[in-house]
Formats: sequence, C-alpha cells, structure tokens
Amino acid sequence: MNLQATLQQLAAQPYTEQPFLSLYLDWKPDGTGQRQAPRRVEQELHRIAEQLNLLGDAREHLEADRTHILEYLQRDAPSDAQALAIFACQALGVWVDLPLYASVETEIAEDRYPHLFRLARILDDYETYAIVLAEGQESRILLISYEDIRQVGATEAPEKIKRFDQGGQAQMLFQRRTDNLIKAHTKDIADELSKILAQHDVRHVVVAGNDAIKGMVMDSLTEPIKEKLVDYIHLEPDADVQTITDALAPLMRQVEHEQEVAAVSELEEQHYPAGLGVAGISSTAQALSKGQVRMLLMRGDFAGSGGECPNCGSLRAGRRETCPYDGAELRPIDLREAFTAHAIRQNAAIEIIEDSDYLGQHENVGALLRYREAERGT
Repeated sequence: MNLQATLQQLAAQPYTEQPFLSLYLDWKPDGTGQRQAPRRVEQELHRIAEQLNLLGDAREHLEADRTHILEYLQRDAPSDAQALAIFACQALGVWVDLPLYASVETEIAEDRYPHLFRLARILDDYETYAIVLAEGQESRILLISYEDIRQVGATEAPEKIKRFDQGGQAQMLFQRRTDNLIKAHTKDIADELSKILAQHDVRHVVVAGNDAIKGMVMDSLTEPIKEKLVDYIHLEPDADVQTITDALAPLMRQVEHEQEVAAVSELEEQHYPAGLGVAGISSTAQALSKGQVRMLLMRGDFAGSGGECPNCGSLRAGRRETCPYDGAELRPIDLREAFTAHAIRQNAAIEIIEDSDYLGQHENVGALLRYREAERGT
C-alpha cells in the first residue's frame, strides 16, 4: 500500500451530491477482547441515514455503502491492524480500505468529498523507519511504518564465532580473527541495509546493538545511511515487537518534533513581503488556489469554514457567496479538509504541527511556497 498514492487518488475524486463516507476506526480490542468499532459504526451510519432522510438512488447508494462497510468489518478486516481507514461512495464507485499500524480515535464523517486530514496526519506522523538489531554473529532488519512492522532483511557472519579460553599470543591471534569476522559481518549489515533503503521509502534508521560492536558497526555505515541515522541504542538481538516499538516511540516523537520546529522556523523566516511564506487563512487559501504551495503547515486544532468555486476551484475563507473570478456560487466547505485536499493535489508536503505559538498568532495555518506569483517564469 502506498499511502501517498492513495491520498492523491482520493483527493482527485470529484465533488458529489451523493453521500461520501470517511471512517477512521480504532481497531484495537478493549479489555474484554472485544472491538467496539463495529457497534459504533452501525449506530452512526443509522444516525446518518435518519438525518439525511434520502430518497431513491441516494438512499440505495448509502444503504449499499453501509452494508459493504459492516460486512468488511465482520469478515475481512485484518485482526492484527491497530486501526482502519475506510472511504466509501458507491455513487462514484469508490471503495478504499486501509489497515493501519497507527493509533487513531474513531471518527465517522459523511460529506460530499472524502475527509483526508487525518490520513495526511498519519502519513506525516508515521514515516518509515528501518531498525537494525545487530550483534557480532547475526542481525535482523525491520521496517516500521503506518502499515505494519515486519522483518525485511537478515545477515549472518560467514563463520561461527567460538569461545577461546587460552591466553598469550594465541589469545591475541584469536581475538584479531574474531574482530575481522565481526568487521566483515558489519559490512554485510551495511550492504543489506543499503539495499533495503533503495527498495523502500525509508526516512530514518535506528541501529540497536551493544557497545562492543558499536564502533565497527558505525565505521561500516555508508554516508547515505548515516544521513538517515537517528541513534544507536541498546536492545537485545531477539527483542520482541512490543519491546522494539516501546524503545522507538520516544525517538520517533523527538524526530517528528524536530521536523515541526524546523518547518515553523522556516515559515517564520520566509513570512515577509518578499519571502516564500504566507500565514493566516486567507493568504494560505489564496496560495493553495494558485498552486504555489510547497509545504502546508497546520496546527492539529486548525479549523475554519469557507467556500470553494465549483468551476475554478479557488478557495475563500468566511461567508463569501460568489467567486470573485467567475461569479459562480461558492459551495460551503470545511477549510481544514479543503486545504488538505488542495495540498495533496499539487504534491505539496503537509506538516501537522502539534503546537506552535507562531502559528497560533496566524489562525493556526500557513504555507511555504514554491514561488512568488511575480517570480513565475523568471
């Protein structure tokens, strides 16, 4: 599953007059071993159907989506997923189900377009990590992403390293041979990791091992690997999944925090008349409407309402009723979802900021630009 491609596919869906369902479900069992999501979904979809009071084809489409969703939860949803994201609109022929290795709170929305903010947030928060569990004799390489955690590589020293209890010159020769075997093995680890980085969209690398081999492992890593290296930590080679994820969680939070701080700092530096940055709802809406945005920055609590032109797609904040460009009647939109969809369509990065005083002073949203309008074509 390529989450970025899925986001682009969903963001490209046309606005529809038929119900479009977006579900984010906490799929973890509770203390009794039961999942609460199916019951919650059934109740919420019933409430939506009653509230909309649809007739004819629209009612049939919604009922078909409801049936499909409930059957998927009962029969096909993977039991090892932490969460599920489901997008359904039979009227447009859309069905997307995404098992996720991520934590989400259950949220069910009905609108005329898919709600993608939370999926974009998962992509932002759950960048792919490679973790190497290394020791002198063997190693395991695992990938941790929004999709799952799985082993993708392994290495083993060319010879079994044995104990040697004699002293003197013989001990020195044995130790030298052992060191050479370990060095050769750490080079194999680096080679295997390089292949994995070339095959997968790995953003960060963590190496876990003991101090005895740390120097040799670090010396074997190539520059591309070192550029992605977050830390060298201590874990047993046979550590289980829960131990690994517990050890990585604080590192992942720190990396995400540093990325958020860097993005906001760049926006603050660029937010002036001649810079490549804008802040505030109206300025960000205008930049997204013109395709200028390189990175969209939103605080997690960003919210707003506005309008979108059905003809030219321009965004407007507030209660404006008509498009200033072609006079068309604007359709009402949730700005958080509209900003997210526009950013995805123009291949802009999306950075969801946990907290920022600077963004808080500018309506919780801003953007880094590819160009200023006057510079285009120069």
